[in-house]
Amino acid sequence: MTKKILLRGCAPEPLIHYLKALGVMRLVAEQLDKNVRGAWTADGFLLETKKTEDELLEFFLNQYEPTPIVAPWNNSSGFYSKDKKARGYIESLFALSDSRFKEFYAVVETAQKIVGERTEAPKDNEKFAMLQKARCLFPEKSLAWLDAAFVLGTEKPDYLPLLGSGGNDGNFSFTTNLFEKWLNVLSKSHTEKQQSTTKNQLDASLFLKPTKLEKAAIGQFHPGGAGGANASQGVDGAFLVNPWDFIFILEGSLVLASATVRQLQAGARSRASFPFTAGSSTIGYGTATSGEKIRAEMWLPLWSNSTSYAEISHIFKEGRVQFNSGNRRARSGFDFARAVAELGVDRGIEAFQRYAFIERNGQANLAVPLGVFEVKERPLASFLSEIDRWFEKLRGATSDAKKTPPRFIRVAKNIEEASFKLCADGTEESLREVFLALGEAERELSNGQRFCEEKILQPLGNLKLRWAKKDEENLNEFYIAQALASIFGEGKHSYFRENLEPVEYKDGRFVWANGSTSAVWGAGDLAENLSNILQRRSIDARSSGKSHPQMKSKRFASLTSIAAFLNYQTDDERIEDYLFALNLIDWRKPKEFELTKLSEKANSANLPRIYALLKLLFLPDGKFPRANNGEIKHEPSIVPLLCAGRIADALEIAERRLKSSGIVPLTKDFYYPEEEGARLAAALLIPIDETAITEIAKLILPETEKQTA
Repeated sequence: MTKKILLRGCAPEPLIHYLKALGVMRLVAEQLDKNVRGAWTADGFLLETKKTEDELLEFFLNQYEPTPIVAPWNNSSGFYSKDKKARGYIESLFALSDSRFKEFYAVVETAQKIVGERTEAPKDNEKFAMLQKARCLFPEKSLAWLDAAFVLGTEKPDYLPLLGSGGNDGNFSFTTNLFEKWLNVLSKSHTEKQQSTTKNQLDASLFLKPTKLEKAAIGQFHPGGAGGANASQGVDGAFLVNPWDFIFILEGSLVLASATVRQLQAGARSRASFPFTAGSSTIGYGTATSGEKIRAEMWLPLWSNSTSYAEISHIFKEGRVQFNSGNRRARSGFDFARAVAELGVDRGIEAFQRYAFIERNGQANLAVPLGVFEVKERPLASFLSEIDRWFEKLRGATSDAKKTPPRFIRVAKNIEEASFKLCADGTEESLREVFLALGEAERELSNGQRFCEEKILQPLGNLKLRWAKKDEENLNEFYIAQALASIFGEGKHSYFRENLEPVEYKDGRFVWANGSTSAVWGAGDLAENLSNILQRRSIDARSSGKSHPQMKSKRFASLTSIAAFLNYQTDDERIEDYLFALNLIDWRKPKEFELTKLSEKANSANLPRIYALLKLLFLPDGKFPRANNGEIKHEPSIVPLLCAGRIADALEIAERRLKSSGIVPLTKDFYYPEEEGARLAAALLIPIDETAITEIAKLILPETEKQTA
């Protein structure tokens, strides 16, 4: 009859407890009950086995055969004359003459032959050669250890971050400490008291029962037990460890066997592939610090369905983490988040416990838990595929923190942070954050032409309309920015984006245009910049032989939004943010971006009439049905006059121009503050639809005009 044994001492966090679960599961499956199954629960790791809890304890105390783990390629491994401490442990293990260590004895003898007459551990090419010998000569029982400790490429070895540089992490030797722990708990010469202590420690390791810990190093696996400053009462705390914990984590680490894979391209080099291991990303967790050294990340799978060891082993050995429909393997923590969001992982995994190996205790690495990432479909994360190539180039261009201006590093990290958040929660709000971060990056890059040239970074563009998710909390700002960004025309300097950045549209995409005279966006406020753009478009129109500045658009702002803008009820910074983001969308596709009308009813109640009068002179191509020949001629002097605060002069010229076009306004005697002239000019640039044009005409035309307009 199958029994369920809850290992409360084996939880997804910290890493020491996760690895213990793998170690226990592996050893039970290989040496006690081949049909054992296991699953993660909220309270620990649940074993399903025919054995009882007492039989499980008895197995580890008296039957468990340790995996032969040695590392003769490292100093302090016990195979060199100066390794007195480790050498003493090996000799003591041999003195036990315990059949449980027969495989260990055989591996030690093989290692001694490989070391030969050497007096110190090899380095560089000699170390590579020794690793190759070990891989060829070590007994089969030790191959799992070799596969977890290192992988042999074509030129040099690679190492699983979990086990340092093949069993060493700085001065900390995993193998030497393992020898010591074996002697502590598996020696037949122990007194009755020592045996009782060993059993209590095993109980504590598996079932989280209280016990006395030993003063010993634990390495990177348990940051909370690593000792150091503020680890206990007093200035400095001691290293504390349960010896069974250390044994189980080394046994569990062997489940994460490495592999050597080769890319498909001809002549591609072999590279290491470690299960669920990737390069670091300092994103997605609150304790991230700029410039901190991170060796790598591990995303360790969690599953709640009872699973056999064969299936678990398969997950780790054959597990693939890919995204973009399986076309690309995850190489960083950010890529892992992408893969999980797009369901590019093996079936049966419900979540990942994320760890980073961070240098935070002197030069020692600590396995810092960075939270749990659930596996579930997040459709909005697929949007990121549109920016993949561009963002990869940006990340590469900003990878050298010492040589890259901080502003470019900042915007790249903001995109990555926002993208990670999108992959984690899949919400429209997070997508909006990514979108705005892209706009911010484009804004910075447009002011860094030299950097872009050196790094061969082209502008981002041609994003699909789906990125433009309506922002209910900033609706007026969104509508205004969208209307402006969608302004288009024919010929050179026709796209609104060309007024924001030194770019030009060429061969189906935007490229940098050094020396552009159309880009007039500067350090001034929003109103000043928009009025400058309106004036620039007027100049460009005249220089290209056009009668009116190009002001057609594929989106429109409502009169409510225009009134809010004129009355300072909008957030100008938010409009700017959206403006730079929305300019990344491809507004040129006629099928996807047909002219649209607002569903909102035009409401001119809060609009100043001076705006209504002046706006009639800034309609697309001057088209107005009541005017002579259906067109109001353009008057280029109005915008400069408004910006100069000469409101009356601007109105005088506007009235003359309207009358010459057959339009007689009710009056031109409007008062408007001189200091608001630039904002009024800026409002004239914002596109409105035909219904809104009809509505503003009612404000300034006599009754007979209103009826025929």
